[in-house]
Amino acid sequence: MNLKDCHNFSDFRKLAKKKLPSPIFHYIDGGADDESTLRRNTDSFDDCDLVPNVLASVGKPDLSTTLFGKKIDMPIFLSPAAMQRLYHPDGDKASARAAEKFGTFYSMSSMGNNTIEEVSNISSGPKLFQLYVHKDRSISDDLIERSRRSGFDAMCLTVDTLVAGNREKDHRTGFTTPPKLTLQSLISFAMRPGWVFNYLTGKKFELSNVKKKTDKGTNIS
Repeated sequence: MNLKDCHNFSDFRKLAKKKLPSPIFHYIDGGADDESTLRRNTDSFDDCDLVPNVLASVGKPDLSTTLFGKKIDMPIFLSPAAMQRLYHPDGDKASARAAEKFGTFYSMSSMGNNTIEEVSNISSGPKLFQLYVHKDRSISDDLIERSRRSGFDAMCLTVDTLVAGNREKDHRTGFTTPPKLTLQSLISFAMRPGWVFNYLTGKKFELSNVKKKTDKGTNIS
């Protein structure tokens, strides 16, 4: 199965499951505790109906819209995701380039594996920066100033991290950051030599924007 065989979201998910070691796949695919919120979020799309404008010209459909004062080519943008180096050798830069190619916003996570400056240097497209309310406000101040200097267009504030999520599936699969071989994950990593090669030969795995130690959770509700 390759990208050319993917025709919908389910196909992309199947391909990711095939390419990624089990701990890595279930980290990006899963949620916390019983994953009830994840299921509700996914199921909510089934309640959305598309109501077309009938008897209207569709010769030149225009999907563009304006978001945060920036025109984008479609009403979809990439939400922030941490540690993208786990899913692609180029990490955040790969997502930023893809968003620019399709004319939409790229959102960078505070917990990215590339720096704010690295992403800014390779993408001239519209960009959001995702910010946690850190207990150490100097960390937040630094990230805000760096994203401003680097030309990010807007900021999305994450305020629901009172504590870190209890990701039960991560405990079962042996997921760690950075990834480590464990008894639970050994076979899965061994069966994905391509991923292992890219990981070992690529950029060092680190949270490049938060070098200063920060605890999980913000203690802010």
